[in-house]
This record gives sequence, C-alpha cells and structure tokens, in this order.
Amino acid sequence: MVSAIIPALNEASTIGEVISVVLGHPDISEVIVVDDGSTDGTADIARKAGAIVIVNNTNLGKAMAMDRGVRAARSEIILFLDADVLGYTHEALSYIIDPVKRGEYEMFVGIRSRKTLWLNRILHFFPIISGERVITKDLWLSLPADYMRGFMIETVLNYAAKKTPKGMGFRLTTGTRHIIKEKKYGILKGLVARLRMIWQVSVVSFQLYIIGGIAEAFQGLRRKS
Repeated sequence: MVSAIIPALNEASTIGEVISVVLGHPDISEVIVVDDGSTDGTADIARKAGAIVIVNNTNLGKAMAMDRGVRAARSEIILFLDADVLGYTHEALSYIIDPVKRGEYEMFVGIRSRKTLWLNRILHFFPIISGERVITKDLWLSLPADYMRGFMIETVLNYAAKKTPKGMGFRLTTGTRHIIKEKKYGILKGLVARLRMIWQVSVVSFQLYIIGGIAEAFQGLRRKS
C-alpha cells in the first residue's frame, strides 16, 4: 500500500478537494497532511476531509514538512502531492504509483509541463521539480540532512534516485491545474516566492551536477592513474 503525504501552507481553499480525491484511491492506505505553520484553518479542513494531520507550529519549510510526513507514514511507498494542485484523478495517480509499486523505479514523477519534459530529455541536469512524485521510503531516508531545506528537496531527490540501480522515471500528466504563487499571495509577494524557489533550485543543481560532476571526474581519473 501507499502513504500519501501532502505538505501544506495556507491551502484552505484547495486542501479539502485534494484529499477527497486521494482518499478514494484503492492503493492509498492513508493521507497525511503536514500543516507547515498555516494561519487559515488548513489543518481543520484537512481533518474534516479525513486526513491524518501533523501540525508544525512554525513554518519549517517544504522539505522538513515532507520529512515529518515520511517518518509518520506506515507504508514503504510514499506519494507526495502538492496541496495547491487541483484536478487529480485516480487514473493519473495510478500512472505514477504503479511503476514504483511494481519495483521498476526507485522514484517516478508526474510532470505537468511538456516544456519541462523535453528540456530534461535534452539536458540531463534540467530539474524536474514537480510535486507529484512516488518514492520508496528507503530513498528518502538515505538523503543527507543538509539538503532538508526549502525547495532544494525535489532536485536532491532527482539526483539521489538517479544514483540508485532502479533510477527514476517520469511522464507527462494532463488534466491538473496549479494555483500559481502570484494568485495565492499577490503579484509582488508571489514573485518574490517564485524567485526564491528558482534561486534555491539553481544553487543546488549547480552543486550536485556541476561541482559534483567535476569531483566525480577527478576521482575517476585518480582511480585510473
């Protein structure tokens, strides 16, 4: 079975709808919402919708919220979902659950943007930062604590999964819609949040794929010599 984990910060307007779809999926045994310091009643709505709710009294960031959810989960397969994406269906969820459930991949990701899909095929390091992903609990528990910060986590998961024997896979999903930050927080605050996310993803991608790649190349040369 699968544990669904939904990190949420002030998502009262969408969290109930997300939970109602996820709870009915035959492979999902529990839905855990980690309320990361919300002030709008997100936790109460999530409880009424039938989710297990973990509350962070202060905002710890997405990665730490995800970590609390994983450590509370009963299943060995974890489904992460964004709380601000609407239009999930059982079919779409099965598309990303089944490859990990069958043991084909360590992680499988659903991508909403066709542009992101093709850029990653062309540029191996282009980040797949979709929040809809299924992973093994073992993969999560193998991640370094240093990367449990903000929006770095999805890029770190990609990198870690690619290093495993089963690797990661992804496919384009359709029918969902994302409530963008500018709409949720206002144009200025939303733009700042978006730029912060882009900066964090860019920094960790450079560290892992560029600096890390150079280090691996030097290690390979030393072993040959």
